Amino acid sequence: MLSVCNIGLANDLNDQPFGFGEKFIGLQLGYGDGIGFDFMGDGDGRLASYLAIFPHFGIGVSNLIGRDSWYQGNFDVVLEGEFIRNFRPDGGYSAGVATLVRYNFRSLRTVTPYIEAGGGIGYLNFDLRDQSDGVIFYPQFGAGLRLPISDRMSLNLGYRLHHMSNAGIHDRNNSINANLFLLGFSYSLD
Repeated sequence: MLSVCNIGLANDLNDQPFGFGEKFIGLQLGYGDGIGFDFMGDGDGRLASYLAIFPHFGIGVSNLIGRDSWYQGNFDVVLEGEFIRNFRPDGGYSAGVATLVRYNFRSLRTVTPYIEAGGGIGYLNFDLRDQSDGVIFYPQFGAGLRLPISDRMSLNLGYRLHHMSNAGIHDRNNSINANLFLLGFSYSLD
C-alpha cells in the first residue's frame, strides 16, 4: 500500500470496504459549543459547552449506486451511543442512543466525504433554566470525511448540528443547539 503525504493514508479507496452488509465499529470524540436561534433555542441552552463520546456500530445497507457519477456512493446505517458531559454554564450530563443514515460519496480516490442525519433518545441532566431535565431527543445532521489509514481503519473528521429538546413533553423546552466538531476512527469488521 502506498501512502499519501507520508502520513500513512491508503492511496486508493478500493482498499476500503463499502457496500451492503459491510460492518464497522468506531469511536468519535467531540466538542459541542452552544448556539442560539431567534426562532428556537435562544435560552440558556445556547451557553452550553460539552464534550461528547460517541461509540458506534454501522452496517452498509446498499451497494454502490450512481456508478461513474459525482454522487457515486453507498448508504450506511449507524447505531451510536451518546455520552455527553456538559461543563458550561453548569455541569451536567446526557446519555442515550441515536440512529443515523449516512451517505458515503465514493467518487474520490483518497478520501470519502459523507453526509448524515438521524435522531435518538436519551436522558438529560444539565440543570438549565430554560430546558427541563429528563427525557431528551437528539435530532441531528452533519457532514464529514473518512480518511483511510489502512485497508480496515479510517480516521473520521466531522461536523454536526446537534439538537437536544424534550419535544414539549415537559414545561421548559427552549432546547440546546450546538455546533459539534468530531474526531474519531472506524474499523471494518469484514
